[in-house]
Amino acid sequence: MKKLVQRAFRQVGYRVERWRPASRFNAMDETLELLHGRGFDPRVILDGGANCGQWAQMALDVFPEACVHLIEPQPSCRRALEQLAASRPTARLHALALSEPGRDRLSLTGGVAYAGTGVHVMTPTETEVELECRATTLDELFATIVSRADRPLLKLDLEGHELAALRGATRLLDAVEVAIVEAQLYDINQSGVTPVFRDVYDLLAHRGFDLYDIASTGWRRRDMRMHMLDPVFVRTDSPLYADRSWL
Repeated sequence: MKKLVQRAFRQVGYRVERWRPASRFNAMDETLELLHGRGFDPRVILDGGANCGQWAQMALDVFPEACVHLIEPQPSCRRALEQLAASRPTARLHALALSEPGRDRLSLTGGVAYAGTGVHVMTPTETEVELECRATTLDELFATIVSRADRPLLKLDLEGHELAALRGATRLLDAVEVAIVEAQLYDINQSGVTPVFRDVYDLLAHRGFDLYDIASTGWRRRDMRMHMLDPVFVRTDSPLYADRSWL
């Protein structure tokens, strides 16, 4: 019902959502719809850090014919993802983590028992291992089965492990057309966890992508300083990137 009401208001030029401070927003669903409205229609969606399928369901509402790959190691998320996969013949579940070449096991912490959205690869200062899981690279999973013709959409929300996952996608990135990669604006709590935004931007710019949009931002409550964002990157040879007009 909430989505129907929001969609109805958008059709007449209004947006309804819970109040947030000015200049801080969460517009992921609208961003996906705008991409679709500009002619983007991926045949393959790669959802790295699928959690319980919230983002994947949002993407499938916009791109219902896409084959979506749900990549999530948390056992507490398994049932929800299996239900989503069962309801969508084109959905595939991969119960493992993404990382860089040479790392086939990861230690996770941060709320594994309750399917937390803050579950992350342990930092050097953390000691409580909540889950040991198998890891692989995006290349190992998809480089031989995904092509440019699929117009792939890659989403990574790995709580600080995104850059490692991108390092494991040296072949796959040649095929990806749009990438949405969560990033910190600065090294939060000086934890040494990467990436920060400039790291993601530099890697993807080197691989032929440019910043296209920002789907959402996060901020610290104390003073509303922005500390997280979901930037949208598009290949510079994509039809999406070709439209450079002001209006």
